[in-house]
Amino acid sequence: MKRTIIFLLALFIQSSVLFSSPRIGFKDLLEKAERDVQVYRDTRNTATRQGLPVNILTANRVMIDAKGVENGKVVYAVITDFADVYNGAYTAFYEEITSQFDLGSSKITYGNGTVVDNTGGMYDPVFSRSTTDRFVMIPEWTADKVYLFDAQTGDLIDADFIPTTNPQLQSPKVALLHFSGRFILVADQLSDVVQKFDTNGTYIGFYAPSTGVNNAILDNIRGAAYRLNKNMLVTVGSGSSSNTIQQFDSGGVSIGSFITSGLNSPFDILLRSGDVLVTNSSGTNKITKYDPSGVFISNFYTGPDGNFPQQIIQLPAGRIMYAAFSGTGSGLIILDSTGGYVRSLTSVSGTRGAYLLGNGHYLTTNAAGVHEVDSATGSLIRTISSAANFQYITPYNPGALLGNGNTGLNTPERFSLEQNYPNPFNPETSIRFTLPENSFVSLKVYDVNGKFVKTLLSGSKPAGSHEISFNASELSSGVYFYTLKAGGFTESKKMLLTK
Repeated sequence: MKRTIIFLLALFIQSSVLFSSPRIGFKDLLEKAERDVQVYRDTRNTATRQGLPVNILTANRVMIDAKGVENGKVVYAVITDFADVYNGAYTAFYEEITSQFDLGSSKITYGNGTVVDNTGGMYDPVFSRSTTDRFVMIPEWTADKVYLFDAQTGDLIDADFIPTTNPQLQSPKVALLHFSGRFILVADQLSDVVQKFDTNGTYIGFYAPSTGVNNAILDNIRGAAYRLNKNMLVTVGSGSSSNTIQQFDSGGVSIGSFITSGLNSPFDILLRSGDVLVTNSSGTNKITKYDPSGVFISNFYTGPDGNFPQQIIQLPAGRIMYAAFSGTGSGLIILDSTGGYVRSLTSVSGTRGAYLLGNGHYLTTNAAGVHEVDSATGSLIRTISSAANFQYITPYNPGALLGNGNTGLNTPERFSLEQNYPNPFNPETSIRFTLPENSFVSLKVYDVNGKFVKTLLSGSKPAGSHEISFNASELSSGVYFYTLKAGGFTESKKMLLTK
């Protein structure tokens, strides 16, 4: 009897150890892997060596992703809500997962690229036809590639716009259309270089640094952006250049640090007409403000809502939006032009990317998908693409002139007037036009009966690409027309205000 009791006790202790849970919690696990992507990749390498999956998608829509190692054992993040990733999420070892889920009816991905899909294709991407010539690019970490979505509706257009390209892409964070319009540049967080692809998704070579990987310059990179002079800025999170923003000329040659003070694990950059804003994942200075030459001005936002800011964008009327990865109010945070808090949209948590769609709603990303959020109510409209690690959202407009503010980087060959964006809108929209030469420009708005409503622009403008914001808060819902006159060129387009 005594031996039986001892045996049962030993069996109980062994089972308890075998099925113990990781000490690290879900939030800490996600943040650790997010700040240092090498942790994420080392975890996947460990899982591969041990013959374990790196990602599991169950038939009842649970995502299980390898994100850490504890005492030599792979720690998985178990996400039960693809939109609100913190809702019901937890960490687990593989033994716990096999006891809780039926892997025989799951989609399982291994580190060597092998995929076993027993879900009947329930996670296969659903494609749509494009409704516009505007698109957005979103890098993704599960397969290390870049997706393409419709910038008007948010619909998925191409899941292999830039296909899986290893080892050049190991953790693509942000994709940018080169100012020439002929290339796509991808900042890869783990390979520590900005990679260059053609618009067919074919790898070309290094862009920045132009000579290849140099960890004294770039290490654990995140966001990237262009200055008006075509120089590229890249945030650096580790190494000897940590907590800086490095600058490269138009050929990708390093020209030193652009910002060296006031940063605490920087993630993204927004260049406005008179300043530069940078998001920080640590510390109280969530967004820091600099002058156009990179000199520190002040902390832009230090409020309690929305910790771990990632992508930052500018909305119509000068408002700012950033994606808050964690903390109180994780989701999309809206500020006014001076950094004053406006509101939080929290139906999607753990957010990384943010974008204003042409239909007036917001597109956002997190560790489990791409989601559309109602801009008025903040509620989740739909999950467009699920069960993958999506990152920052950036425009891809084939043939468009690229620039910041109202200055084009190339001179267009002809006059043109684009469709306002977003359309329909409420109450703000933007109107873009191009000039092949310096011109006196008139841009006016009329109602459906042809009655004059408002002058948006009347004056001389230089050659290039220009964008004007229109706030129709004082107008009633309905159809309106806007007319551009410049250098003998006249064109009108229709827009719809919906309140």
